[in-house]
Formats: sequence, structure tokens, C-alpha cells
Amino acid sequence: MLNALTIDLEDWYQGLTSTGQQTDRWPTYQDRVVEDTDRLLDILDQAAAKATFFVLGYVADQFPGLVRRVADAGHEIGLHGYHHRQVFQFTPQEFRAEILKGRAAVEAAGGRRVIGYRAPIFSINGKTLWALEILRDLGFQYDSSVFATRNMLYGFPDAPRFPYHPFDDDGLIEFPLSTVRMLRVNWPAAGGFYLRLLPYPIFRTCIRHINREGHAAILYLHPWEIDPDQPRPDPTLRERFTHYYNLKRTAAKLEALLKDFRFGPLVSLLDQTPVGIGAIPRYRSQCVAVDDPPGDGCPDLTEGPAIAVQRGVVRRGG
Repeated sequence: MLNALTIDLEDWYQGLTSTGQQTDRWPTYQDRVVEDTDRLLDILDQAAAKATFFVLGYVADQFPGLVRRVADAGHEIGLHGYHHRQVFQFTPQEFRAEILKGRAAVEAAGGRRVIGYRAPIFSINGKTLWALEILRDLGFQYDSSVFATRNMLYGFPDAPRFPYHPFDDDGLIEFPLSTVRMLRVNWPAAGGFYLRLLPYPIFRTCIRHINREGHAAILYLHPWEIDPDQPRPDPTLRERFTHYYNLKRTAAKLEALLKDFRFGPLVSLLDQTPVGIGAIPRYRSQCVAVDDPPGDGCPDLTEGPAIAVQRGVVRRGG
């Protein structure tokens, strides 16, 4: 089975929650994204594997040659926003402007049309579903920002675990990050920190389990995760664990994954993935067209009757 490998193309200081929001300080940090990404490209090339690279618009503006090398190597180019800001930090109008700015930068650098998006820190959840409507209206064909689990930073545990259409029509596909269902809980098994945290045999078992369920695994990684020598500017206790833990073993684990499984870009799954159907367009007039920020003008779609997920179809419970 063909699985999907995705790379969130950002630098180490953009991935840290403490420095990622301090965009005025970004020029003062050591840039390592070029050398880290080039090493990652070498690993993928040796395995004859392709991936989707969700690129920050800021990185595209700073290093357009890097984005073009990724595209010329045959990888898909997607969008990761312009700055590494979470969706709930925007009003709908600000989010739209961020997407347009980021897409213009990434398409100019990569020379390819961008049809896929991933929100920084997987920040599309029950309170920010209005963002999916904006992405659809701007011509995106898919999103991969939903993580059907819960931790201290992100999560949408009531979302479907497998690809689905968030709307009544088929104008947009959501590719959730991979989880394994056990003891009535969705456990993350999507690469990144979880690849670094789990012993490789356990992680491999999770991917095999997802494949036996009849679905492709959708994994993510950052270039800085194969760079154990990156700077450590007084990280918080949580960052020491979530950002820096086990970096020295990531490259070897990735190489093992590429030997044990087949991987391609998300675009390769568009026409060969079973997709459920959801329904949220009735919220459009209340949310996307308003000037109020999320939480004021935009309804919390997780309130009210619980979401029931059956046979991959999302619908409101009675």
C-alpha cells in the first residue's frame, strides 16, 4: 500500500513555540533549513521516495532556490502558511490574507501550483472549521491539518481518523494525520515527535495496523528533526522534550520506514483513497463572512450534539 509522507518545511526556530511567534527575532537566529532539507532530500532520493513538502511562505521568500530544488526533485509543494501562526490567532479575513501571501511566495519559488495546505501546529479543529471553507473557496483541493487526537498543543479527537470531505460537496478533502484506535482512544502514530518517541518496532506495528484497516498512513516530519546539532536558545522544559528529544535517531528511523513501507506525496492519494462525507456549509453565513474573530462571530462546531462518525461519514448526532 502507498502511504503518504509529508514534510513541514520550516526552520528549527520556527518550530519552537517560544521563538516561533517572535517573527521580529527570526533574522537573528542561525538558519539551518537549507542544509537540513538538503540532507532530507538525499535520504528520500536514496530510497526513491517522494513526499509532499508543506512550505512556509517566509522560507520560500528567504530561500527560493531551496524550494525550487525540492520541486525539481519531483516532490509535491504545498503550503504551511506564511508565518508559523496557528489558525485560531487569525480572524477569517486575516487568515485569507495569510494564505494568499504564503501561496504567492511558495508558488513563485517552487514554480508549481499549490493545491494542498497544512496549518502550523495542526491548528484546525472544531473551533476553526471556518478555515476549511476559506481554503475551498481559494481553490485548494485538500487540507491535512486535522489530528484526531488530543495533547497539550493541538487536537480534534472527535474528527474522523481517515480521509473525508468536510462539506456536502466534494470540493475539498481532509487528510487527517494518522492515529491508532485502542482502548477507545485515538493514539497518535503520525511521525514527527511520535517517530522520535516510540521504539521503531512499535511505530512500525502502528503503520501496519493502519494499512490492515485499509487506509494509507499519513505521516509528517520536519527537516530540523534530523539535525541534533541545532541551537538550543534556553528552551522551555516542554520544548526540551517535544522538540529536542531523540533527534540523533530520527534519520535512522526514517531510513528504516522508507525500507519497510512505500511512500508518496499526498496528491498521489487524491484519486485512490476512500473518502467519507461531512457537512458544515450551513455555518458559512455566520462565520466566513463576518468581521469578528473566531470565538465571537464564528460558532464552536463542537458544541451541541456530539459528532457521530460511522462508515467514514461525519454527521450530527440526534
